[in-house]
Amino acid sequence: MPTAAYFRRQADICFRLALIASDEEVSNRLIFMAQEYTAKGDALAKKAGADPSPAAERTTLPDIGPDDAPLVWLSDNPDPARDC
Repeated sequence: MPTAAYFRRQADICFRLALIASDEEVSNRLIFMAQEYTAKGDALAKKAGADPSPAAERTTLPDIGPDDAPLVWLSDNPDPARDC
């Protein structure tokens, strides 16, 4: 039987995938799935008498401001022109 930690890990994976998804519909579905996993994990934790996770209070992904650095994917093939 899955544990609360299992559901929380699944939620984390979904949130991370939502951040890199290029399709808004896919991203929204992943966020919804993450919220469901978080709720299941919290319900199991509550049933076991443990405290719910801090992620239970998270309902949306954090906002990225204009001053935040963009994500940069590192490649296995370095670009020599870029390194100059």
